[in-house]
Formats: sequence, structure tokens, C-alpha cells
Amino acid sequence: MEVTALLPGLLFIFYFVPLIFVIWFMVTIVGQLKAQTKLLKQIHEKIKIPE
Repeated sequence: MEVTALLPGLLFIFYFVPLIFVIWFMVTIVGQLKAQTKLLKQIHEKIKIPE
């Protein structure tokens, strides 16, 4: 088996798999930050002192 036959598979592993992982990580972080922001807004409304 020649090395050139493996190149498309190696390119997929070394370029696309990390890219997919980074995108998944970013989407996960954004989702967590949205949930945290929502929770903090709820806490802020509950402790808000009327002026």
C-alpha cells in the first residue's frame, strides 16, 4: 500500500476533526454563557431594591 493512498484520510483527521471539535466547543461555551446570563438576570431581579 502506498503512502499517497493514505493522504486523504490523514488530511481529514488532521484538519477537519479538530475544526469540528473547535466549533462544537464554541457552541457549547456560548450555550453555557447564555444559561449563566439568564440565571444572573433572574437573581438580579429578585434582589433588586426599589428606590
